[in-house]
Amino acid sequence: MQLQFLGNQIVLLAERAIYIQDLEAILIADAHLGKATHFRKAGIPVPSHIIETEISRLKTLIENNHPKKVYFLGDLFHSQLNSEWQHLIDFIKLREDIEFILVKGNHDILPEINYHHSNFTLVEEPYKVGNFVLSHHPVNFDHTKNNPELLHIYGHLHPGIKVKGKARSSFNLPCFHFQKNQLVLPAFGKFTGLANIKVKKSDKIYAIANESIIEIK
Repeated sequence: MQLQFLGNQIVLLAERAIYIQDLEAILIADAHLGKATHFRKAGIPVPSHIIETEISRLKTLIENNHPKKVYFLGDLFHSQLNSEWQHLIDFIKLREDIEFILVKGNHDILPEINYHHSNFTLVEEPYKVGNFVLSHHPVNFDHTKNNPELLHIYGHLHPGIKVKGKARSSFNLPCFHFQKNQLVLPAFGKFTGLANIKVKKSDKIYAIANESIIEIK
């Protein structure tokens, strides 16, 4: 699925990310790596293979799109340092041809030295690149509000949409939420919840179902 913004091609990916062709960049929000181990330490029974699955998804995403840059729009790592961090670092270090940039979110609480030793570039929100303003939080920044030449892209909300099925059944799907000059990305991490969004008539909703993207009318 493709969107256009001032001549920029934005590709919505079923892997819960976007690719901006003019930037040659993938944008990912809310990976929440490390969350499974964090929960297990708290005594909550969570499968141990989740990190391998998430890294495999990230690998496939990069191999399919060949980006020069990968932007993480906050909440890359869920909380305090644990063994899952090394899985991510081993993956990053094998890809020296790609620049990995982290726009820090509220869960990115590791000491900055951990990121600097791991080939990450750290930036604070809001971060402007081309016609795009990147952040983690849905803050109405003065220089993006009502500015038709800037698209504000962010995460944090884990947007989901309730879809009605047969026999009065319904289910929730992760989605991209496009409104005015804002685009909210779905949470990349599958070990996260969904927050059903309120939809206005002028909004555009693109749900992810069975590895496909469906526009919800």
